[in-house]
Amino acid sequence: MTKTNYYFLQKEEFIKHNIITKIMPKSIKNQFTDEFIRTIDHFLNKSTILAILGVGNEDNGDDAVGLYITRILQKAILPNWVEIFYCERVPEHFLGKLDKLKPNRIMVLDAADMKETPGAIAIFPKEMISQGYHFSTHTLSLTMLEEFLKPSIEDLKTLYVGIQPKHTVFETPLSEECKKEGEEFAELLIERIKLRNEK
Repeated sequence: MTKTNYYFLQKEEFIKHNIITKIMPKSIKNQFTDEFIRTIDHFLNKSTILAILGVGNEDNGDDAVGLYITRILQKAILPNWVEIFYCERVPEHFLGKLDKLKPNRIMVLDAADMKETPGAIAIFPKEMISQGYHFSTHTLSLTMLEEFLKPSIEDLKTLYVGIQPKHTVFETPLSEECKKEGEEFAELLIERIKLRNEK
């Protein structure tokens, strides 16, 4: 299989909305595009306090992929400027804790139905979420989250990371595709956070 860029939307929309995509198929040396990694690094470099929110439903198969990544991050040794939140289906229930923490960067991890290959990963700009693009079943809560926090947190930026589910059927396990891609994204994020901490 040759290396292919997965744009998730029509090319015109990809350019218009500036979606950053992961490259497929995978290889150890070049698993993620340079642009994807630069976007993550730029986001982390401006972080004074980073909150990572895992969102999803553990009962619905791959809808739990964001939570799966969150559990991996919780087990990692991360610097004290990084806080992990296991939000499940109700990220809005964490508004009080986030308002008290006052992170200037929030990363949201969630399943996103992009009509793509299971496990495919993309970064979504806030504009697409607020304009009603179907990021996930938790879209309304996610957009309200930033709007509520922004007045009290200077320079707040949010990064939405979506993972394509294979299935979201009730009482089914996480697919192997989402599990593998979730683990690889978690490894990348841990690596980039540690590199940022060394600067």
